[in-house]
Amino acid sequence: MIGETRLDDGLCQTPGITMYAHQLVSTVCILGGAECPLLEQERDREILGKVRKDPTVTIRLESNADEIPIYSELDPQDVFNRKRDLDVLQRLGLVPGSVRRARYLYTLLFQRIESPIGLCAYDTPGWEGCPLAHSGAYESVRTRGWQAVVYQRSDEEMQEYRERNVKQIAQGEQLYIRPHHLMCLCCWYAGGQGQSPRPNDTLYEVLQRIQQQPDVPITLVEGCCQACECCDGFHPGTGRCVHAGGLARDFKKDLDVFQKLGLMPGATMEARELFDLLFERVPSVRDICAYGDEVVRSEEWQICGGVYREGYELTRRTGIF
Repeated sequence: MIGETRLDDGLCQTPGITMYAHQLVSTVCILGGAECPLLEQERDREILGKVRKDPTVTIRLESNADEIPIYSELDPQDVFNRKRDLDVLQRLGLVPGSVRRARYLYTLLFQRIESPIGLCAYDTPGWEGCPLAHSGAYESVRTRGWQAVVYQRSDEEMQEYRERNVKQIAQGEQLYIRPHHLMCLCCWYAGGQGQSPRPNDTLYEVLQRIQQQPDVPITLVEGCCQACECCDGFHPGTGRCVHAGGLARDFKKDLDVFQKLGLMPGATMEARELFDLLFERVPSVRDICAYGDEVVRSEEWQICGGVYREGYELTRRTGIF
């Protein structure tokens, strides 16, 4: 479970795909059946081929916003595209040069941009833009969600991983868990209210094991763990999380918990001892899942949706054994 191989995270290295920001919209329009003039078909096939195979592939959005010749007559198409780039980036809350993973980016795109009308075409004379903006091609793909564009695990594969994972959790000599998932387990358990399997992880099975065997060793790992492998956001090819939190947020939570516990990745403790330490050092989810100040500074640093529930605090009072 703990290996020596380190992956190129892609976010800080050469991205897998580089395109103008407006071309992100073009890939969707083309997938919806429009012959978008802003992106060559061969280039579109290359982009969609990559994201359909790998949801972790990174995309850098570019713009030539500041390549403006002073006091020169400009090509209208270049002006249109520069505005399209900046409109897309503004709505996504990004800037030229931003790099994000494919699944995250298309999810954000469909959340923030409902239609290319007012983006690729206007009612203003001289700014009519692309007539295909009114075709409904983009909207037809958006209604199907990011899954229409980016790789998604099959139900069969996730079930296969779940069955294998459940067996490992029940029979393995020890458990391998990322530290903030111990807090997720407590938040969901809520002093005994959470008593059924969860659809996107195996925290229920982890809870069952540690309740039945409080002295089972738990090794704390950084990054995806045993509870993640059946999740739709787990990418088996890389072991990465492709949910929004997998960009950086959940990794910060792990490291924040490690720091609070005074431990390092690879530390191993009996379950009862570990939870005693967790409850002693981390009195509230606010300290970890809301960064201590409950301030949301960007889309990537959202506060966990469950942070205002009292599940963790209730479990901390009642215990789980």
